Amino acid sequence: MDIAKSMKVAVAGIVAAASLLSVSACGPGSSKSASTKSEPVSTSIGSEKIELRLWDGAGLKTFDDQLIAAFQKKYPNVTIKATYDPDNTSQQNGPRVISAADTPDVARITDVNSAVRGKHVVNLDEYAKAYGWDLPDSQTEVYRANSKGKIGSGSLYAIPDGISMTGMYWNKKVAKQLGITAAPTTVDELEADMKKAADAGVLAVMMPAKEGGTSYLYQALLTDYEGRDAVQNWIVQKSGATFSTDGAVKAAKKIKSWQDAGYFSKDALALDGSTAVSRFSAGDALFFPSGSWYSANINKALGSDAGWFAFPGTKADAQSAAANAVTAFGIPANAKHKNAAAAFLNFLQSDEARQIAVDNGYPPIGEGKTPKTDNHLLGEILTSYAALVKTGNTTDYINNATAGMQASALVPGFQSLLDGSMTPQQFVDSVQAQYEKETAE
Repeated sequence: MDIAKSMKVAVAGIVAAASLLSVSACGPGSSKSASTKSEPVSTSIGSEKIELRLWDGAGLKTFDDQLIAAFQKKYPNVTIKATYDPDNTSQQNGPRVISAADTPDVARITDVNSAVRGKHVVNLDEYAKAYGWDLPDSQTEVYRANSKGKIGSGSLYAIPDGISMTGMYWNKKVAKQLGITAAPTTVDELEADMKKAADAGVLAVMMPAKEGGTSYLYQALLTDYEGRDAVQNWIVQKSGATFSTDGAVKAAKKIKSWQDAGYFSKDALALDGSTAVSRFSAGDALFFPSGSWYSANINKALGSDAGWFAFPGTKADAQSAAANAVTAFGIPANAKHKNAAAAFLNFLQSDEARQIAVDNGYPPIGEGKTPKTDNHLLGEILTSYAALVKTGNTTDYINNATAGMQASALVPGFQSLLDGSMTPQQFVDSVQAQYEKETAE
């Protein structure tokens, strides 16, 4: 996802969103897989000295360093040497990195389907069985693929280290001044709060439409109107899935109606994410639809006045979110130490690694007791995500449906929708046209 490339405070969040499923992205590069000695699957890595190599995007270095240090403490015979690519090139470099003859042992998988088609990544099913991995489907669906690389079901090829998710920040101080005492639990309540703010001369929604931030709120409406499975099926390119639905048009109409009512920033079309979060943190709006990666900044600026809630649906129990991995780690086929690499993937699911994820501002993978945090805003996000894991009402980002979806369809499409140069139907048609262009076989 490329929504937030200019968000300087959210580099890690960008990497998380960008790391997924550019399903029409460049192929696995020119290097051919080298023939490597097979290593029988085992949960034991022995006591001999092992050096693992790990590759990721530079924005995740702090997070990775803490995971690595904890893993090495648990396995003193293993040393992990990490290398990082700049965040703006790692997505492009990913297929080449994992297809080279001399690959890392653990690598961020940036394009699952090309990795599977090219046989450049290890099928993790046997390791999952050996270790007894039991992650929620919502956290692994987009890392499963069949033998042809079709995503959404089949064998497991990557494990997340943490989660980034979208939702709505709100300023409780501004809300109190407007007579609003609780976060909205339905779309109708959200709309009523927006109107109350606008009527009082307060900006209802800080909307960074320059980079496609409108998609967060739009996707929540789309998920509510069409259902989680319909949206996810389209993102993972299941046969017969389409964006051309009544719900997609209805969601576009709702977004346009909020724009016309003056609920969004007047300069929304020119507003980028970093400017938007700065203004919201200064108390300039009631709501800010964005991602969990901003929690530390907003918590620091607003303290107890900051709040978070999952995007509401038509009914009070229909909250939803777009969510995906901070990094999805897999084992390249040419890795020299596959069992040790699998031990690292297993460690990512431990209570210790889950706490490290939270300490770095990310909801943890798996289920169970929510790790503690001193960031009260992140605490609200963790509670929100835990509830969504139970309902399963999360999808990947619609921006990840194809490699060019974000830049070629969603960013210009939302801008055209908001400025009135596209009707809701034309917006939906343009998105589906881009999708079909990229997914045509």
